[in-house]
Amino acid sequence: MDDNQMMGRQVSGSYGGSYVLHQSDWLASQPFFFSSESSVASTNFNEVVSALSDVSFNAEGSYNYLDYGYSVFGQTPIDGVRFLPPASRAVMKPNGVLHVEDVADPLEQWWEYKLSESDIVDLIKERVQSWEKSLPTDQEIVLPLSGGFDSRLLLWCLSNTSRLRSYTYGISQKQNDSTEVVHARALANRFDVRWEMVSLGEFHKYFDEWDALFGASTHAHGMYHYEFYTKIRERLNGRYAFLSGIIGDAWAGSVAKQTLETPGDLLKLGLTHGLRADPERLRLSVPHDLRESFWYENKEKLGDYRYQVVTTIRMKIMLISYLMRVPREFGFEPWSPYLDIDVAMAMLNLPPERRRNRQWQRDFFSKVGLDLESQGLKSNRSNSLNLLALKKVPVKPLDRDMLSTVIDRDYIDWINKTVKATTLDQLRSRVLRVPKVGGALRRFGVRDKTLEAYHAYLCLRPLENVITKYPSASL
Repeated sequence: MDDNQMMGRQVSGSYGGSYVLHQSDWLASQPFFFSSESSVASTNFNEVVSALSDVSFNAEGSYNYLDYGYSVFGQTPIDGVRFLPPASRAVMKPNGVLHVEDVADPLEQWWEYKLSESDIVDLIKERVQSWEKSLPTDQEIVLPLSGGFDSRLLLWCLSNTSRLRSYTYGISQKQNDSTEVVHARALANRFDVRWEMVSLGEFHKYFDEWDALFGASTHAHGMYHYEFYTKIRERLNGRYAFLSGIIGDAWAGSVAKQTLETPGDLLKLGLTHGLRADPERLRLSVPHDLRESFWYENKEKLGDYRYQVVTTIRMKIMLISYLMRVPREFGFEPWSPYLDIDVAMAMLNLPPERRRNRQWQRDFFSKVGLDLESQGLKSNRSNSLNLLALKKVPVKPLDRDMLSTVIDRDYIDWINKTVKATTLDQLRSRVLRVPKVGGALRRFGVRDKTLEAYHAYLCLRPLENVITKYPSASL
């Protein structure tokens, strides 16, 4: 396996008079956008949009974007702006025409790759320590430590924690009581790591920065990472390596098997967690050719749970790539073993009963004394971070007149009214975010309307930004 399959690095070069602009890895872990009309391609969505002679919304791409919260099935909300699928490359022909080609999908080669649980842990440890040794001896390492399984395992794998700098943010109302913070603090004490908690809540200040990097390719959920890394950078200067636990949870067993019977069921694989808008509020009838084509091409393979998980990540990488892209914007050098196909497939091929509830990892942490969940640590598992941000830095209303060219006016009005959380709204939202209690209430049909409106806002705000830049943009 070469580095590009493993690490998702860009490939460029020439062959037969053609020039390879970019080759995606097995996950397309670095989103790459292109326009066949203008023959412009870039990892930055906005650069491709700006090269169009006429900017307009693509009806099907916009529908799917709202439905999932991010671009899927190769089409963005902007007509003529597409993105590379996994295992493909963008090629510039001698005549200046941009062409997309498939390359061999390494997934087939690694499909039945199996290791024992102990061998998987050893593989991840070896991969982490090899990366560690490749760094300059005086280069410090940043590890965002959530206290969860993925970053916990990475911390255990490191051979030298003396050059580690670790940071954690909490998501409960009192952030220092958050489970993430309590567990991270316990791990930092255990491994004698330099660790700090970073308080968040003002990330709505970073809409412009987020839009400059992602545009309307995905919703604006990840702004809290801009605040997180801004505050980390206030504490650090210079070059830092960056160790990420991106998507380790999916391979390890956190994604449930789904029953899929129709093209519409593909949304179950999107893992939106409610971060979406109502696509039926688009102001026209929309075809579903892309979704149906994907379904009929893949429905037999999607009967295999493993292929469901891979498909979930291949779709959602458009969004979750921000876990690597944002720290890179702040001058960090991110890396993760969980992007390696052999690591991923080894975990995916563990027996289902061992992957369920990530039992194999729970047993490992118990064995090495890192089973924090059984140590009686008191913490708050609720998530109030978005509500806190809405209170500290209220979002500006969506522009009704501007967006109504593409979205129903009454839906925009409902979002603007509901996203202004009242005290009662905030109380209801906090109760709904309490484990077990919130789940029971949701089963009785109690909805968190404030967060529902907020999630829709995060989807529509990037579309509004497109119209602001290109006033003639329409469906």
